[in-house]
Amino acid sequence: MALAVLLIGVPAAAQTLPPVGSPPPSAAPAGLAAEAPPLNLSQRGIPAEASAENGVLARDRALASGRRIAWERALAEAGLPATSLSDQRIESLVSSIVIEQERTAPTRYTGRITVNFDPNRVRGALGGGTAVPGATPPPVVAAPASNWLVAVASYRGMTDWLELQRRLRAAGQVAGVDILAIAVDRAKLRLGLRAPAPEVAAELAAAGIALEPLLQPEAVPMPGATPGAAWRLGLAGGG
Repeated sequence: MALAVLLIGVPAAAQTLPPVGSPPPSAAPAGLAAEAPPLNLSQRGIPAEASAENGVLARDRALASGRRIAWERALAEAGLPATSLSDQRIESLVSSIVIEQERTAPTRYTGRITVNFDPNRVRGALGGGTAVPGATPPPVVAAPASNWLVAVASYRGMTDWLELQRRLRAAGQVAGVDILAIAVDRAKLRLGLRAPAPEVAAELAAAGIALEPLLQPEAVPMPGATPGAAWRLGLAGGG
């Protein structure tokens, strides 16, 4: 006996089948790889189970097993290759463990835990090329000074002098500041620069520091210093 199939209220478009060989609707376009999920550093619901000759040792083994499971799961979820870290190394990556539930026995420990990994330690274990959420960016190693100049800095008091030093040391093109001599209202400085002096002067001007060449060498030497400074330095609009 033939079976009759009745479709009620189904639009005609819904009855159209996709062409043979076409990708499923959820498939990504050809040539585009799906973006890997971020590294999850807080792994929850991790099983922690172990047996030993006593309950304390069983708990230690269970937590070590749980930490390893959490580490391997975090890597797998992010699409990263497995690592061959020791139990001690994995333990050093952990910032905290939260016991969700546990059951103890004289020779067995069973529980579920949340393992939280430290972002900076994880980045160190995986290498600097791996993006780790929450990790502090690695320090930028600045280039050394490529040339040096001597300048006489003028200021109106201790407050101006400290502010001048702060701005100089914060300037990206200034690699070093050496104090050759200092008096109440001026100081003789040796500046290490990462770029030619005119370029550095333009950057310092944006930071509120005037760095200008002297038309003539400094006529009055600083106490304990020799004359001949070829640059003048000070806070913009001051000194």
